[in-house]
Amino acid sequence: MDCNLDYIPTRLHTKDKPVLETFGIGEELYYRCKENECQKPYDQIPLFDISHNRNFSNKEGYPKEDVLFNINEADDLVKYDSNIVVLIITELENSKTYFKELKSENELGLKVHIKLLHDPVPCMHTHSVFEISINETIISKENYKKILGKKNIKFKNLRSDIRQGLSSIIQTGRIDSSQDIEFLDEL
Repeated sequence: MDCNLDYIPTRLHTKDKPVLETFGIGEELYYRCKENECQKPYDQIPLFDISHNRNFSNKEGYPKEDVLFNINEADDLVKYDSNIVVLIITELENSKTYFKELKSENELGLKVHIKLLHDPVPCMHTHSVFEISINETIISKENYKKILGKKNIKFKNLRSDIRQGLSSIIQTGRIDSSQDIEFLDEL
């Protein structure tokens, strides 16, 4: 995994660095957003691309401003002119990562999982994602339309329920796995 962008500091390059599957209490995640979208940033993005930068509990070594770097090699932009939302991990229970299960009162077989994963990319070792799965199928760019697209009547309200759950993390600034299981009741 080589980074070909000269402006990215070498401390952020992924080459020869391991994926760290666990997160720590007090660790921060950083998310960039436009000023008018910071309260509900997930309303405008697809649910297969919910990325943040983690700081490995080292604010000096991995400052929040790192999230502003553009890591798209096809784009000439060096840094985004965006606001930064800071999320603090306050509770992880026994899993050592954020994991949330949502169940439906109306569709008993429906299970939605939201899991925080360290997902390094060549120019951003700190890159992490909230992975969403429905009945154990991970939502990806390839299957998003079929599963969560507007034409799927069965899961008509599911997108907004997931977005609302993720937005509550942004609004509180806390990532807490200890909260009760949420029920999706508008299917």
